[in-house]
Amino acid sequence: MIRRFERRHIIGHLVMLITFTGLVITGFPQKFPSASWAKGVVLIFGGVSRMRFVHHLLGTIMALQLVYHALELIWFLWLRKLPPVLLPTLQDAKDFVQHIRYNLGLVTHEPQYGRYSWPEKLEYLALVWGTFLMVATGIIMLYPVRFAQLVPGQFILAAKAAHGGEATLAALAIITWHSYFVHWKHWNTSMFTGKLPKELYIEEHPKEFAELMAGMRPEPAPIDTKKFLIFIGIATVIVLAAIGFVVWLRAVPVAIETVRY
Repeated sequence: MIRRFERRHIIGHLVMLITFTGLVITGFPQKFPSASWAKGVVLIFGGVSRMRFVHHLLGTIMALQLVYHALELIWFLWLRKLPPVLLPTLQDAKDFVQHIRYNLGLVTHEPQYGRYSWPEKLEYLALVWGTFLMVATGIIMLYPVRFAQLVPGQFILAAKAAHGGEATLAALAIITWHSYFVHWKHWNTSMFTGKLPKELYIEEHPKEFAELMAGMRPEPAPIDTKKFLIFIGIATVIVLAAIGFVVWLRAVPVAIETVRY
């Protein structure tokens, strides 16, 4: 067994797994309220109000995780100078073409991947974009009166459509794309244990395995005091901006706040 993920990766994945699953369970009954199974789920939660409370709570956790990930990227990419291994490169486009040719029987071997393959990178980008879209549209739906003061009402309806559409797309992507590449193609539990069998490492990530055997794993740079202080300042600004945004959202005039939707 070879160490592939650290504890922070495992915890982050577990939080995302729990919040995403919970959001699907509590969100789809609201999208399809007339379905018999949706009514059953609502009864399990003890009513629509309780189910919506859980949905909003999980959505808040996902939003906080998005903010944390932004700070995490600044920390590791800028302060610790680790390579952005999850961002697509020209080599990923070449690997994609070769993968298609391999599936069509035009070549005899699959692409040789490093730390992450092109399907994993695409899924990461989809996760980040999808999370941002779901959080943004969810906030608009949660505070329609506040945003109706800034934009035409059509934007509220568009946010509702985008929220439900992206949720459906994300759920289907997990069931098909993620399930195939992680569980059906090879049973992979490294995101829960942090470790991957040597044989599977050689097959799935041969380039990175060769680097590991040669002692070429990239190490984070020492913490520079000046950059650390700048990072603290950036983190403080982001956190204060998030708090200020929440305060602004909830500062709805009393006369409007009493309207029921």
